[in-house]
Amino acid sequence: MAAETFEQRVERACNDLEIPGLVMVAGDRDGKFYYEKAIGNRSLKDGKPDPMPLDATMWLASCTKLITSVAVMQCVEKGLLKLDDDVSTILPELKDMDVLVDFETGPHGKDKPVLKKNTKTVTLRNLLTHTSGLSYDVFNPVLMRYRATQGIQPSLYVTRPPKEAFHFPLLFQPGEQWEYGVGLDWAGWMVERATGVNLEEYFKKNIWGPLGVKSMSFYPNKNPAIKSKLADMSIREGGITMFGNPAEPNGKTIYIDDNIYSLDMTESTGGSGLFGAPLDYFKLLQSLLRNDEKVLKKGTVDDMFKPQLSPAQISSFEAKLAIPEVNVQMSDLPAGTKVDYGLGAGLIKNDIPGRWKAGTLFWSGYPNLHWYIDRESGIAGMIGSQLHAPGDPKFVEYAKLWGEEMFRQRGKEKL
Repeated sequence: MAAETFEQRVERACNDLEIPGLVMVAGDRDGKFYYEKAIGNRSLKDGKPDPMPLDATMWLASCTKLITSVAVMQCVEKGLLKLDDDVSTILPELKDMDVLVDFETGPHGKDKPVLKKNTKTVTLRNLLTHTSGLSYDVFNPVLMRYRATQGIQPSLYVTRPPKEAFHFPLLFQPGEQWEYGVGLDWAGWMVERATGVNLEEYFKKNIWGPLGVKSMSFYPNKNPAIKSKLADMSIREGGITMFGNPAEPNGKTIYIDDNIYSLDMTESTGGSGLFGAPLDYFKLLQSLLRNDEKVLKKGTVDDMFKPQLSPAQISSFEAKLAIPEVNVQMSDLPAGTKVDYGLGAGLIKNDIPGRWKAGTLFWSGYPNLHWYIDRESGIAGMIGSQLHAPGDPKFVEYAKLWGEEMFRQRGKEKL
């Protein structure tokens, strides 16, 4: 009996409800290799067959950050923004922020936050590289504890004005550590204020227009063509743990009547708010891989791939990745992988055999989407699903197999 191919294995996984459905797209720098495939279901609702279309749209979540970073770097090219200036001149909301250092027991035994004044400048470079001290209240236990003192329950489904929902104390003085957070949301609002154009329209004119993309929007409810192709969300039976990982890793995937992120946001949120087709997202990845100057100058793209972190920042980043439940959410890097951070995405500093070369930019999105740009190997790709929550081990297993399969297929094309 012939060995099972990669695609047959994925199809079996979808039929067995190990995963709901995938869109996969990859290609090389010179156009000799290109791969696109949709497998599985767009929705598991009612148990009816609903094949995943190749042009399915998805909530892209933190994959939005790369696009916002490109917009920021376009503004840097034009002299509208500077990477090392104090952001509070454009974002007065971030002026004189406090640093949350501890809690003490207040009246009636309740937590009382201990705050101290920040003495360092928050720069645009800090926002792009997650070194500002900002985090996510919905993911960080310390900020969740802080929010409890305010009577606020953090949620991905933002119901308050985003600039209010994404405003809380810093966890450290800017530049001292690395902590994943809402910096790119604030960076996106800097683009809006520097250009006088909202991020939806800015992306459309300056990024998606040059790439010939029409499937992207922060407001799917206002864009019927995008919403009509939106894949439904799924969840693994048994729910999720406090880390956002499945409580039953081998449970079946089932339909969930929850978009996780609001389809009716009042503002463009550059850290997590974009909806669109992975097939089209890849066009940006390939443009950056080719360095074809459709959206950024060659030197600017080179700068995005340069390591940005200090040794102390790298140590705190690697400490996060040493937590298995966190590592699996960030593409499940092999133990000992050396990392840094570029301008807008994670950066691999050593080869991962059969998968990525040193210098690869990568990141992921909450409902299990992964992308990468491997300039050394000359290949980029994206794999996407809509599975709550991030770092689902079954999805990650097939995402790694897909990455290895693309590496092999690309190698054959080069022979």
